[in-house]
Amino acid sequence: MKRIIFVVLAAVGLAVGAAAPSQAAKPAPTATAAYWGHWATQALVYDATGGNNSFKVPEAVSEWSKSGWNVVMTTDATKANITVVAENSTVDGAVGDATLVTSGSIITGCTVHLSPTFTYVNVGEHMAIHELGHCGGLPHSTSTKSVMYPTTNSNTMMTKPSAQDIRWMAGNY
Repeated sequence: MKRIIFVVLAAVGLAVGAAAPSQAAKPAPTATAAYWGHWATQALVYDATGGNNSFKVPEAVSEWSKSGWNVVMTTDATKANITVVAENSTVDGAVGDATLVTSGSIITGCTVHLSPTFTYVNVGEHMAIHELGHCGGLPHSTSTKSVMYPTTNSNTMMTKPSAQDIRWMAGNY
């Protein structure tokens, strides 16, 4: 069981296109179109990025909370079940990742790594909303109009969940 979860989680990374929009991004593996689980309790997010406002973690949490996911910020790291850190991804080739902790289909925790290298423009905020979507149980999307699309560039970068993303998240709770 642990091996299967690890393989699925390896697909959670977000790849970012090069600075020039004409250069292709290395595609991340795509997960199946099924939820990875859901939260049975409120998700408490602690922003451990060191005050790096480029990620806009509170804004990302606010956007997901509008979708029906019971998620809020906390300033108490000991109470958090989701921690967001400004560190390089643990997934090779990705600029962000989310590592879920689950018990069956219930998500009990998540750690998000956001690469400090990609905090320019709105990429940091896109990374935060994308990886928090994984923490909420969402897989990658095949739609370039979704924050859950596995790669981003200036054409696919988003800072708010699409209607499809919100329906997916709301359907997961």
